[in-house]
Amino acid sequence: MKLMYLGTAAAEGVPAVFCNCEKCVYARKVGGKEIRTRSGALVDDFLKIDMPADGYMQSLLHGLDYSKLDHILITHTHEDHYCVLELNNRRKPFSQKAKTEKPLTVYGSIQAEAMIHPMLEEGVLEFKVLTAYEPVKIEDYTVTPLPAVHAFNEQAFFYLIEKGDKALLYCHDTDEFTDEHIEFLKTKKVTMVSLDCTNGVLEMDYVGHMGISDNLRMKEKLISIGTADENTIFIANHFSHNGVAPYEELQKRLPGFLVSYDGMTVED
Repeated sequence: MKLMYLGTAAAEGVPAVFCNCEKCVYARKVGGKEIRTRSGALVDDFLKIDMPADGYMQSLLHGLDYSKLDHILITHTHEDHYCVLELNNRRKPFSQKAKTEKPLTVYGSIQAEAMIHPMLEEGVLEFKVLTAYEPVKIEDYTVTPLPAVHAFNEQAFFYLIEKGDKALLYCHDTDEFTDEHIEFLKTKKVTMVSLDCTNGVLEMDYVGHMGISDNLRMKEKLISIGTADENTIFIANHFSHNGVAPYEELQKRLPGFLVSYDGMTVED
């Protein structure tokens, strides 16, 4: 399974759009891996995860043709993950996709469906409401939404994506795993895990996200219950400018992890 990170920042991006703190100044000066756009990913060039405000520019930077997309998983309705206006551009006259063509299927919560509902009548989009822990088949993939510890005024999800003997656990935006998560996950085997690291180097009790210490702890937990092992690839992703550090420092502080950057591709 191949996972491509299109955007690896939290809501404000890195550097943050209106910030001139030391970390943002550093990112603007150094560029490269220090520049992070809003969160989004692509699995096997087939299954899109989230559609952020930066999605269009990400497609240009990485040579992607979104007109070929058939499936998008939405984690939750925060704008850095679900830019509804961008999906509106699949309608005519913004796109020449005909009604007779296969619609783009969007998967997510009932709240996400409500936001896209006016666009569904034209036949270029359809929506499938997901229920926590109930798997759905998307061609050769089995996708199971898990309830995220995040966005408490709606149902937010993170995803287990399985295909053959490969399985990706994509955990953004969410806090540490609950007992309920662990009971479910102990019956699974994963080959790749992407963990929310919004808080980064900061030690804080900010409910709804994780940081470096949480990531290290969750890795140990997944290995202890047999869901992961020494061959599982662990990746830290989704960084806020508040908790981010230079790329090399993040890598040193996350032993046994890859640290994501925009455009990074990982295969298991």
